Amino acid sequence: MLTAFVFDEQESQRREDWEAALRDLGDGQLLWLALRDPTEEDLAALKEPLDLGDASLSRLHEHSRGAGVTDEGERIHVAVQAAVEAGLTTIECIVGPNWIVTAHEGEIEVLDEFRERAEGGGAIGELDALSFVATLLVWVVASYVRAFERIEGELEELDASVMVGTPQDAKTNLRRLVELRRTIGTLRRALTQHREVVLSLAHPELDLHSSEESARRFVDLESRLGDALEAARDAKDSTMGSFDVLVTRIGQRTNEIMKVLTLVSVILLPSAVLAGIMGMNFQVGLFDRAWMFWAIVVAMVGIAAVALALARFRRWI
Repeated sequence: MLTAFVFDEQESQRREDWEAALRDLGDGQLLWLALRDPTEEDLAALKEPLDLGDASLSRLHEHSRGAGVTDEGERIHVAVQAAVEAGLTTIECIVGPNWIVTAHEGEIEVLDEFRERAEGGGAIGELDALSFVATLLVWVVASYVRAFERIEGELEELDASVMVGTPQDAKTNLRRLVELRRTIGTLRRALTQHREVVLSLAHPELDLHSSEESARRFVDLESRLGDALEAARDAKDSTMGSFDVLVTRIGQRTNEIMKVLTLVSVILLPSAVLAGIMGMNFQVGLFDRAWMFWAIVVAMVGIAAVALALARFRRWI
């Protein structure tokens, strides 16, 4: 599906006939062609009007495996990855002098929000194409921050559940912590790749389309990347903190079990000793008295009661 937007200094318009909009573009106007789940027909329609080669169309269709920049002279190809709930999804961008094409698969929350904000007007038309990409990257970086916030929220819920009650399935909790740790690592590595994109586009003298404005925006974007990477490190530390909480709670549960077993041993050991003594196979007159059996039973019960009372008094139980 292809959606076209034309931005100028005062408003934004959604255009059905994007080819006519491309021909009529003037100074201070920008054409954005947004492709979602592009088909071969959608891509073929772009070839002649934008003078795109097969390599460019192939990138829009197949998508890159990571973030990167390719300077093709008259146009620049930029690939970025946004964080979504299912993992990572690639946004392919082809940047021309006053137009930009983006292509991606599925729904990307931050891109939809960016489009809604862009449709609301503002000064989007004052941006050149690469400044538009820098603005888009701000929202892409925000997707990673949101992903780390979701992970932090899940870790907080896990910590709360472990602190309040004894974990019944420690293996499941540990398995989830491992999954979250791997997710953080994947997001952090993907986010790090965008540093090369930002550094490549922060120098206006290295390509035909960069400007002082776009370079400034990419330099500002670098600080946002640093903040997002800091959020990744915080999420990693939180994962280790949750692991420590879980291990501590498991250790506490083990201690409680050992305390119960020890108390049971203290209660039963004297009775076991008495039973062993009374069960010795010796001819002693004591064994001829039937009431001694009940006296021994009472003694066993009394010892158990004293042990329980002492444990309660010392607050062992």
